[in-house]
Amino acid sequence: MSVQSLARGLRDFMDGRVRGKGLDIPWWAPLLSAGALIGVVTVAALQREATGPAVIASLIIVIPSLSLFFVPTSSTWLKHNLWVIDAVPTLAGAAWLMSQPASGFWPQHDFAPAVLVPITLEMVIREGLRTGTLYGIASGVVMGVFAADTPSGIGVHFLLLFVGWVCGLMMLAQMRALRAERLARSQEHARATEAERTRIAREIHDLVGHSLSITLLHLTAARRSVAEGDDPDEAVSALTEAEAVGRRAMAEIRRTTGLLTTSGAGTAPLPGAADVVRLVEEGRSAGQSITFSSSGDLSRIDAGVGLGIYRILQESLANAIRHAPGAPVSVSLAVADGVRLSVQNPLVGSRRGVGEGSGLAGMAARAEQLRGRLSAGAEESMWKVDLVIPPHCLVRRALA
Repeated sequence: MSVQSLARGLRDFMDGRVRGKGLDIPWWAPLLSAGALIGVVTVAALQREATGPAVIASLIIVIPSLSLFFVPTSSTWLKHNLWVIDAVPTLAGAAWLMSQPASGFWPQHDFAPAVLVPITLEMVIREGLRTGTLYGIASGVVMGVFAADTPSGIGVHFLLLFVGWVCGLMMLAQMRALRAERLARSQEHARATEAERTRIAREIHDLVGHSLSITLLHLTAARRSVAEGDDPDEAVSALTEAEAVGRRAMAEIRRTTGLLTTSGAGTAPLPGAADVVRLVEEGRSAGQSITFSSSGDLSRIDAGVGLGIYRILQESLANAIRHAPGAPVSVSLAVADGVRLSVQNPLVGSRRGVGEGSGLAGMAARAEQLRGRLSAGAEESMWKVDLVIPPHCLVRRALA
């Protein structure tokens, strides 16, 4: 087994342990903390000439403090209460070391009190502010009771303990900020995904609803022509028109779904305000009586605004064909200071079903995206749809 494979195995193992504890820290951070602790404990034991009791006390400190490496985190209780394994043994072992005088090398600088510094830092990061602070206070009490006053001064050890607690607190705050940022990004991604799904569903709904309405009118005309024994050329013409509408619908669906690709290569532009005339002609060719009037320069309308106008008119005509087949429909589109689209047709029967489904809701959502106002409903004997877009939404005018 190569050194690289061993390193990858160690990294994967530590990454799993860190993630299992719910920590957002690098995989090597616990190894660095463990190395620092082992180094300080080793020096403290050697200062006491590595006697049997000193070695035992060192092991009592080191082994529980490395619980992150070997204690299973599958247990929910252990995952959130791992400090129970660490606290008492490490404090007891450190207290025994401090109670024994440093008679070996460098006795004027006793390392025994410093044993609690890396443990306090790790406790704050791993267990949180409250538990880490309580452990830090307990460590300070143990230092005050058992640590011998040396030429370097006991105050230095208290200062090191405080620095360790502050460093742990800073790393804990950074870890929580990172976690909050990841959560915010995840939520933003979910909202963006949901909005994109809604937009695509609205596009497909408007396109398919209109195309099916036109196609059904052509098929109905063809069926009647065949049933009544009329000129077969009329039936063929109606079927040809139905086929053409279906093909155009398929092409537009491909263009719409093509926008989901990263490059968007090979997709033609989506329809805009200039295409409303073709939309009206499709309805007329299917046998629907539609009068259309327009005023102003349609090229002033931005592409995004034009697409919204096109889709709202498309849904309005589909509703008129569905609920009032054969009834005259009046469409007007005016471009002046703003844009105004008006569609109206006579009410036929009870017109039940109006307001149900996603048609009107989709039109209202589009109008809101365009920062416009949409009203749709019955007025006396007419069904009216009125869309008004303020002038500041005419992007091309603003750039001219």
